[in-house]
Amino acid sequence: MRILILSCNTGGGHNSAAKAIKEAFDAKGHICDIMDVLSFGGQKASDLVCDAYIEMVKKTPKLFGEMYKLGTKVGQFNQETDKFRSPVYYVNKIYADALEDFIKKNEYDAVVCVHIFAAEAMTNLKKHARVGIPFYFVATDYYCSPMLEETLPDKIFVAHKDSLFTYLNRGIKPELLLPTGIPVSKRFLTKKDKSQVRAELGLNDSDQVFLLMSGSMGFGDLIDTTRYIFEHGNPDTRVIAITGHNEKLYENLQSEFKGENRLILIGFTDQVSDYMDASDVLLTKPGGLSSTEALAKGIAIIHTAPIPGCESENVQFFTEHHLSLCAHEASDAGRLAVDLMNDSFMREQILAAQEHFRCNNSAWAIAEFIEGRK
Repeated sequence: MRILILSCNTGGGHNSAAKAIKEAFDAKGHICDIMDVLSFGGQKASDLVCDAYIEMVKKTPKLFGEMYKLGTKVGQFNQETDKFRSPVYYVNKIYADALEDFIKKNEYDAVVCVHIFAAEAMTNLKKHARVGIPFYFVATDYYCSPMLEETLPDKIFVAHKDSLFTYLNRGIKPELLLPTGIPVSKRFLTKKDKSQVRAELGLNDSDQVFLLMSGSMGFGDLIDTTRYIFEHGNPDTRVIAITGHNEKLYENLQSEFKGENRLILIGFTDQVSDYMDASDVLLTKPGGLSSTEALAKGIAIIHTAPIPGCESENVQFFTEHHLSLCAHEASDAGRLAVDLMNDSFMREQILAAQEHFRCNNSAWAIAEFIEGRK
């Protein structure tokens, strides 16, 4: 089979999901390509949309949350009337010709969408019978995406069976839904020996290791959290702070904690799996992918203040299922982290819940389903 995966560069999670699915298809011997769906409208257009998204989320998160709510209402209205489509649909319709030509030229057998923009574009092609192959939508968050109601995928791969009600409440047909879980790379499905990986990373068995992650784009203020942990920690306290692509955050942490040998500062890295294996407590933004990677690993999670919208919904799922704790204010994150580090019973309760609720090998399940439909 030849599979096209359509992603989008609005954050690293969508691309991580795409790579996990490709990993599964590659292992099965299929040909699989990943494309940024917005690039079919030109790279400048893609960069403009992604940069605008990131700036909005960073600087005006409340506005983003309101737009998220509006998108949900628009999607429901469009589904009820079946006469109108959202502005998002019409924007992504612009590059439909280029996308159609690419699909036909490369003779793909199926398309997998890991972003709503891609699903909107494929819906346009499907509505007008411009391509005759199936397309699928893969959820990268725990509740139903805004405007998903107006798209026409052949199947929707859902984050968890306990998320199904959010799709059904929005009028999506149950036969379209398959709760496979959010796909993560196979390296997150195994856990290295903690002593071994700590030795590889220059850590000691006696260390109390906090892992702070701000997402691939480096969202969040880690300075106050790190300061609190150090002030209430001990000589064995270690903070590993991963700042992603945010060079300013890296520099600020470096300046603020100059000479502090308990801080291990990391920029963008492909060793997140190893750092999770080495750590006792994880503080992370509640993105769907990063949260699922941690859930797959089995590590005590504290979610830091969520961005209104999908992140707040992810937090709701995780806390309701006792998979994490949440610091809704940045000032609470350090306190919760120290409390959790010193409460082995609570950590064990979180890990037990994770063992019960995690979906194993989701990428493989998605690939198997699509392979079986050929």
